[in-house]
Amino acid sequence: MNGSSKSGARKPFIRQLFFEQILVLFVSLNTVGCQKSRFEADLSVPEPEAFPRRFQVLKVEAHQLAAVPEANCLRVVAGGDVMLGHWALDYLEREGADYPFRAIKHLLSNADIVFANLEAPFADSGRAYEKRFTFRVPTRYANGLRQAGFNFLSLANNHILDFGLDGLRQTLAALKQEQIQFAGAGLSREAAWRPAVFDTQAGRVAGLAFSMTFPKEFWATDSTGGTAYPYEERFVHYLDSLDQEVDFLIVSFHWGAEKWETPKDYQIYFAHLAIDHGADLVIGHHPHVLQGFELYKNRLIAYSLGNLAFASYSSVAIHSALLKAVLHRDGLLFARIYPLNVDNVEVEFQPQPADSIQTRTILSKLDSLSFALNGRDIINNDGIILGSFTPSLATVNLKKTADE
Repeated sequence: MNGSSKSGARKPFIRQLFFEQILVLFVSLNTVGCQKSRFEADLSVPEPEAFPRRFQVLKVEAHQLAAVPEANCLRVVAGGDVMLGHWALDYLEREGADYPFRAIKHLLSNADIVFANLEAPFADSGRAYEKRFTFRVPTRYANGLRQAGFNFLSLANNHILDFGLDGLRQTLAALKQEQIQFAGAGLSREAAWRPAVFDTQAGRVAGLAFSMTFPKEFWATDSTGGTAYPYEERFVHYLDSLDQEVDFLIVSFHWGAEKWETPKDYQIYFAHLAIDHGADLVIGHHPHVLQGFELYKNRLIAYSLGNLAFASYSSVAIHSALLKAVLHRDGLLFARIYPLNVDNVEVEFQPQPADSIQTRTILSKLDSLSFALNGRDIINNDGIILGSFTPSLATVNLKKTADE
């Protein structure tokens, strides 16, 4: 993929580096006991015109790239902002609560964690907070998220208290009834900081969510409930202690500036801080548009996944993506970006997989944004991001593997 800031002279090196990563991926996945993927059969790369000569002895099949160790790798699907009120309500009433997710439901399946940011409370009553935009969705529509496959939601954002603590209380009850876990908001600060915890084949997983957006009055305090704000000292101590109790730690942030494609300095600082203290994946949202991806210490940071299902007619927030990531305890194995069309003029509040032209546009933009964060290409033409691997994983004899 050619970003405007890159020189074509780097491409032979990048291609060689990419196939070197495939080789390491193939060896590492077989080393840690991979089986044929149930995660997603299309996590693959197209057949290249010609492999570098020294790799021609290896047959890198699509299922080998997609192979997932059933026992020790965590499969995560993550999306951005979900707000099902306003203009979407007529569609929910007419078509059903799961209407917004039907066209992408196949992308939300076969994962241990399916995540999004819930940008509006599920509430049937309550007094609106005095601000420009307030959102609310009837509680009867919460089951649409369960039907779609979501099992983890962030409540840490600047709209979850739009109808006060009463609205938040109704939201918590609705999600508990649907057996959807959540993090990032609660009726006390302790509850707001409480992680969602999952027991998976890969191990125990904790998910945390934090809001760094205004109004400040929404942030939980010692005496009031609300959203979790990551005060640095408490944040570091909490992550350090939690990291000792779980095998994987996912941290979500509501942050940044709306409609900005570039993360602010504090986003980068807190993303790195989270990983320095145990996070295995960092997921961001709030800008409503996509921001770049960064590999830091072989952990993946998605600074903003944009809108997923958002009931607005924005002329800016028309492209988005789902992220599928496979994590090992040593870091990222691989991930894939699935571009989405979320232009509600066209899709009528039902996100659609992007067509080929849109896909190229979205991936090209993400490639450029991510290059600026990493100083190198990390996304291939199919939206695949490959992690790097520790020597302890690559213990198979390469010559023997190649000969076979």
